[in-house]
This record gives sequence, structure tokens and C-alpha cells, in this order.
Amino acid sequence: MNDIQKNRMKQICRESREDYLEAMLLLREQMEEIRSSDLAAYMGFSRASVSQAVLSLEKEGFLVMDEKYCLHLTEKGLLTAERIHRKHIFFEKNLVLAGVDPVLADREGSRMGHALSNESFERIAADGMRKEEELNSYESSDFQT
Repeated sequence: MNDIQKNRMKQICRESREDYLEAMLLLREQMEEIRSSDLAAYMGFSRASVSQAVLSLEKEGFLVMDEKYCLHLTEKGLLTAERIHRKHIFFEKNLVLAGVDPVLADREGSRMGHALSNESFERIAADGMRKEEELNSYESSDFQT
């Protein structure tokens, strides 16, 4: 396997990890206790695939499994999941505002969030907020010719 293939595999693994963490974050809002089977049903994956991912996420320090086999995000996992979700929602909302179909905006917003570094995302989000504040500061008379 060459370096390009290795980097692509790392990217795929990172995106998958991020998808699992975001799913855990969203499930936390719906359920008190989350098990691997809940995560599998939510994501549409086999329980075997989810079990492997859970072991990997646990090994990397993103989540823990308690004695009742319930999954819990660690602080590291929660911070990562919140950051991922924030990116996803930011891009999804902006795509919808631009007229993109909401289903497509959801899918592409997620992909855009995976592709962009945290630094670039923070700059884009801050610039967007600054522009929104500027627009809100104008009075309607400022736009009349």
C-alpha cells in the first residue's frame, strides 16, 4: 500500500470515528442508556461492526462501557462529538439557506465537516458571524437608493 492509499485509509477511519461519536451525542439526547445495539440500529450498521468500532473508540479514549454494557462518552469523546456536530449543523444550515434540498444538505454538510480542519472551520464560522452582525447593524434605509 502506498502513502496515498495509507492516508486515504486514515481519513476513512477518522470520518467513521467522527460519525460514531456524533451518533452517540445525538442518541444521548434521546436515551438515558445507550448500548451497542442502539447505536447499530440508529446508524443502520450490523452489531458486529458497531462492536468493533466501540472497542476501537474505547481503546482511543473516546468512550467507556460500564458494567451494564452501556456506552458513555468520555470528556475527550464529548468534546470531539460536539465539535463534529457543530461543523455538520453549520454547513447543513448554510446549504439549506442557499436553497439545497434538506436531505442533500444533511449528507453534504456532514461530508464538508469531515473534510475541513478545525482551524479552517473556526475561521469560516467566525467570519460568517461577523458578516451577519454587519448585516444586522444596517438599517433598512441604508439599502435604499
